[in-house]
Amino acid sequence: MKTKKIIIFFTLFFIPQLVSAGVISLTTTVSSDVIISKTGRIYVKLLNSGDEAAYDVKISLLTESFESIPINIGKLNPNEPIEKDFEISLVRTTYPGRYAAIVLTDYADANGYPFSSVSPTFIVYKNSTVSKVSGLIPEISLSGKESKKLTLSIRNLDEVDHDVNIKLMLPKEIKVTDGEKQISMQSKQEKSLDFEVSSLSAISGSTYVVIASTEYEDNGLHYSSFANGIIKIGTAITPQKDEEPEQRSIYAYIVLFISIIIVLIYVYPKYIKRGKKIGNNSK
Repeated sequence: MKTKKIIIFFTLFFIPQLVSAGVISLTTTVSSDVIISKTGRIYVKLLNSGDEAAYDVKISLLTESFESIPINIGKLNPNEPIEKDFEISLVRTTYPGRYAAIVLTDYADANGYPFSSVSPTFIVYKNSTVSKVSGLIPEISLSGKESKKLTLSIRNLDEVDHDVNIKLMLPKEIKVTDGEKQISMQSKQEKSLDFEVSSLSAISGSTYVVIASTEYEDNGLHYSSFANGIIKIGTAITPQKDEEPEQRSIYAYIVLFISIIIVLIYVYPKYIKRGKKIGNNSK
């Protein structure tokens, strides 16, 4: 009888483990306006506020004028924040000013499915500057494998013209056609640029932050700013690994069905015998 109870308990306990799905919610906070001469440090804080651990976590600093070594963090448990810092150094002769940089965070779930996110920061080389060029990205939605235009609106609030370099920076799950552009903007002018974007391996129901940097140089100084936007993913795409949650649900129902059979096999005969005894006693 003890063996029967153990089998029933184990089966019923195992069901919620299969049915429930964990969540990874990773937040990357980056120190901004880091001032350097030739070298400096950028501090990064990572927090997983979900209920499932993130695996193979790695952060990389993406910038053209400065270099750093990517940091491998490994496993990041829920609600256990971790802080790291990049040691950055100047790699080419450049104007003093404020430069745009991106921290790319790579990680995976328990099944090895990869995810990524981008976070903006600024590196100030010698002197800080304030950009007169700003941008705005309206939110868009993507469904399946469709391509859609992501529009960047840019304004030059300066009294002089500028040649502006624009770079769209996306998580790896989103792809873009021609993500770098250069435009000439007259004083007090507003323009719109379109980027063709599509889902590469984005998960249905997810929301991705996208970032566009705008940079220009004037009178021996460098200026930069960011425009942030949101891409929401609608209908699920179907890469091979993305089928695993559905498979787990099927397995869960199978286990549930088997557990019911086990309960009937080990428990129902007991009540049949008890019924027979009661019937005999009543006679």
